[in-house]
Amino acid sequence: MCARGRDGRTLAFPVSRNVHDAGILVETVAPAPIHPLVANDARELAGVIARGLDLVGVMTVELFAVRGGGLMVNELAPRVHNSGHWTIEGAATSQFEQHLRAILGLPLGSVEPHGVAAMVNLLGTGPDRPARLSGVELALADPGAHVHVYGKRRVFERRKMGHVTVVGRDADEALDRARRARAALRWED
Repeated sequence: MCARGRDGRTLAFPVSRNVHDAGILVETVAPAPIHPLVANDARELAGVIARGLDLVGVMTVELFAVRGGGLMVNELAPRVHNSGHWTIEGAATSQFEQHLRAILGLPLGSVEPHGVAAMVNLLGTGPDRPARLSGVELALADPGAHVHVYGKRRVFERRKMGHVTVVGRDADEALDRARRARAALRWED
């Protein structure tokens, strides 16, 4: 994810590692546990693309690591993106604030991480029905878990309904805690 201000300054967030299931984002970890040179190349590439498009705002650049080295662009999302929701708790400036700063001509904020953030999406299950979530109290038993529910009135199979974020010491610990909090949540029938 990269932001570019009206003044042309670009600033990339720490690179995140995304896991998809049948085309839907299910987990994000940031900063990604990848080699620093690969992370640097990814941030540089995002900046080049943002400048080339004369972007103002936040853009997500989805990349694949190519065997033998190098990066390949898969998708561009010139907006805030689900894969950047970790920034709400995990970075000094969230992607949402950064987008507003950029388009309003304000100085871009710090993208420094607060630790390692893990974000697990809360997907719908079952047939189309009114959205009633249970298990929130159990999910929040971890004082570092943050449950975000998007306020959608209907739930159905694989619909993005919210996410859980945990900031921890390392990727494994943060992801384990976020998965446990997510596992406590259920859509009532």
